Amino acid sequence: MIRIAEYDDVDPLQVLHLNLMCLGFALTPELVALIRRMDPRPFPCFALYAQVGATVAGQVGVFRLPVVSVAGAAEVGGIWAVATHPEYQQRGVATQLLAAAHARMRAAGLRFSTLGTDRYRVAHALYRQQGYSDLHSPAIVVGRSDALPDRPEIRAEPAGADRLDLADRLFERSAAGRLGFARRHTPFFAFLHARRYLDAQALWLLWRDNELIGYAAATARGSLLEVTNLLLTDATAATAATKALARAAKTQYVCARLDQADDIQAFAQAGFHLANQGWGTFMAKPLTADATPAEFSQLYGLEEGRFLLSFMDVT
Repeated sequence: MIRIAEYDDVDPLQVLHLNLMCLGFALTPELVALIRRMDPRPFPCFALYAQVGATVAGQVGVFRLPVVSVAGAAEVGGIWAVATHPEYQQRGVATQLLAAAHARMRAAGLRFSTLGTDRYRVAHALYRQQGYSDLHSPAIVVGRSDALPDRPEIRAEPAGADRLDLADRLFERSAAGRLGFARRHTPFFAFLHARRYLDAQALWLLWRDNELIGYAAATARGSLLEVTNLLLTDATAATAATKALARAAKTQYVCARLDQADDIQAFAQAGFHLANQGWGTFMAKPLTADATPAEFSQLYGLEEGRFLLSFMDVT
């Protein structure tokens, strides 16, 4: 028989083992304490656990995420770190945990639950069965950096731990007028760095002369630059900013994750290969009888191109 428990009521070493085994994620008690201290998003329960006898058989993290709708500041639920012990798969563990998480969200007044995943993962089918709909997919483009337009006046440099606040301020400026994940609890990047989710040296600041015009989460792996998030002021082309990143990192190739149609088209015109469009997916589930996926799209500007998204905000 499965019993649903909260983080504080289960063995933290079993939780650590479950996360290492299923997710490769070292969720130590110290990291849980850090997240609770610095991050306002977790529910008081932090995460929910399925216990079978004395064994922690599954986990679902529960967040409330700050967003912006057409009506202003709002919150949606967020599911994260879903894991089922291999010995307890196909026994309804994740289904029961998701139902318990959705009930907590509903009781907190949230109308939607959200998550990010990949369509090729087994969990994607489970989420669909639980009422989640695919609402947005990023594109992955791959190409040579010398195919991108070079704007020498744009330069890139790692932020470093002492300048993470600049990225927070840039986000607030660039996210103005956008919807979706256009609102964050701050300090945001200092928290990501403290929990080792994003190293300060992997966050790049982009400048035009002495003006900060954007930031990027990017890592050089040999001759390849992987750009997982790029946020720019309206007047800056994503292709030129990516060229500045590749120039600073001295890489010949670029693999970039893109969410905006105009950026995808610009990289295609530069000869980049569209390697992946549709595998990654952002999903949402209505939590109340009157809520619908169409309403979510309208509230958060998915159809209008005003929806702002990054892997750092989505669970």
